[in-house]
Amino acid sequence: MILTMDTAVRRKKARKPKKASGKKHSPQTARQRALTRGIRKLFGDLGFHRIKTDGKQIQFNGRSGELDDIFVYDNTVIIAEYTTESGTEHLLKKKPLYDLILDDPIAFLKYAASQYPSFLTHIQGLAAHGFLEEHFRIRIVYAPSSAPSVELTNVCPRFHFLYGATIKYFQALASTIECSGRNEFFKFLGLEFEEIGEAIFKGGSDVPAYQGYLLPEGNSSYPKGFKIVSFYADPENLIAKSYVLRRDGWRDDDHLYQRILIGKKIRAMRRYLATENRVFVNNVIVTLPDGTKLNDINDKNSNLEADKLGKVRPVTVMIAPGFDTIGVVDGQHRIFCYHEGRDKEEASIKALRKRQNLLVTGIIYPQGYSDHQRRIFEARLFLEINDNQARARSALKQDIEVIIRPTSTIAIAKRVMQRLGKHGPYRDRLQTNYFDPPTKIKTSSIVSYGLRPIVKLDGEDSLFHAWQNPHKEKLKEGGVDVAVELIDKYVEYCAEKLSEFMLEVKLKMSQASWDLDAKPRSPLLSTTAINGMIVCMRRIISAGLPLTAESHKTRLKNVTDLDFSSFKSSQWQRLGTELFEKHYR
Repeated sequence: MILTMDTAVRRKKARKPKKASGKKHSPQTARQRALTRGIRKLFGDLGFHRIKTDGKQIQFNGRSGELDDIFVYDNTVIIAEYTTESGTEHLLKKKPLYDLILDDPIAFLKYAASQYPSFLTHIQGLAAHGFLEEHFRIRIVYAPSSAPSVELTNVCPRFHFLYGATIKYFQALASTIECSGRNEFFKFLGLEFEEIGEAIFKGGSDVPAYQGYLLPEGNSSYPKGFKIVSFYADPENLIAKSYVLRRDGWRDDDHLYQRILIGKKIRAMRRYLATENRVFVNNVIVTLPDGTKLNDINDKNSNLEADKLGKVRPVTVMIAPGFDTIGVVDGQHRIFCYHEGRDKEEASIKALRKRQNLLVTGIIYPQGYSDHQRRIFEARLFLEINDNQARARSALKQDIEVIIRPTSTIAIAKRVMQRLGKHGPYRDRLQTNYFDPPTKIKTSSIVSYGLRPIVKLDGEDSLFHAWQNPHKEKLKEGGVDVAVELIDKYVEYCAEKLSEFMLEVKLKMSQASWDLDAKPRSPLLSTTAINGMIVCMRRIISAGLPLTAESHKTRLKNVTDLDFSSFKSSQWQRLGTELFEKHYR
């Protein structure tokens, strides 16, 4: 039917405006709904299917309760719980039911199928493809709106906490590479490659074979034991097996350096693939596990003997399955633009994802190379590549320095900063991640001007001077051969002593709000205040005074008389001096 102007006008007049419901939700209810929507969207973007529980009260193995949501993907079952409540009471009330579920997953599957019709349909569909009850994997995801306490996470070691910067990271990842982001999410949940979907039937035996060329160490000038292979691989397997040490991700903060995926760049590259139907001609550089098999080109089941790996030759490359087997050093956007998406390009890219059309240069580690050695090698290689193409940003170099020069002052300072953000009075109040909200305290000047001077490996005003470790002088030898445990102990000592002092100052100022969103909030929640306290700590060390919580509690006097907020910007030196001379006796 053709819609004329008159018809359109009559229809417009006929429409009645929607009446406002008049019902206003409380701020907490609004926050709860926003949190729930965000989690549901995340799981939807990752390709999970939601099982509606509708607030139904259940009774399982003698314990009653409600499940906020169940999400399923093949044989993976996620029970999700959301809350805007602070403290430990909420989860501790839920914990007994969740523990019963994890202790008897098969019984729960049967019970859930009897309670939720759509869950029964999902299980029956998988059963038709050979899945048995023991093939299912259940995980508990607890998503609070604020950071849980360390005590709470310690009490619930089987639960996976999704909050703060971690949930924002996965939301950004899912909005960029959509369903392909679930591979990394599975790793976050502690699931292995061979536990998901049809891989559970194959037990790691389904290994694709790629034809390529071997360049041994004699030709590449790489250290003994390293081998380089070049081959064409399909993006689907690369996406499934790759790990990228992205800055601001969910992994160990001390070993991250690559930037997060840029959505705009990914979308532009997908349009190129779909419209031009051509591959990218430059190669992707990755590291491969030491268990990578190099077989005879004519017999993929015949692994070449060591004496045949000393010359350039065609080989068949076989990489064992796993989420973390391939380390992407250069080319993450070229790999992940082939991601499994739901956009208009997906129909074209779905076929390209299975083709062996990405040129890969893979570096195979020598037998017995540790994870620590691999991280150092990959970080150095990443820096070499980026320095050759364009000057790497100073922030990037600092991140890599934590890995390749772990005893440098800046590396130690950055690690102490990360620890202060996770433990002690400033836990969850420091900007240590790209996804942290702007209300958190900026930390770049704290690392540069506060922490570097106090963690340095010389001087009578440094924590190193006060540290009573008999092996500490080994840190001055530098290099990557220094025992990782010794560096860890020094970082832990620095963070612990700083936290003890800062906590005592905070307690003396207890009447001030420690809520980042409060107005006014504590004057201690600022870069200037933190740097000032660190300056005071240096004076305490120089004076040879005890670095104990009891000593700080006794010596700190009339701290509320010191107007922390009157010290602006770079006046932390004066603040620290006044704090020591007038309020620390």
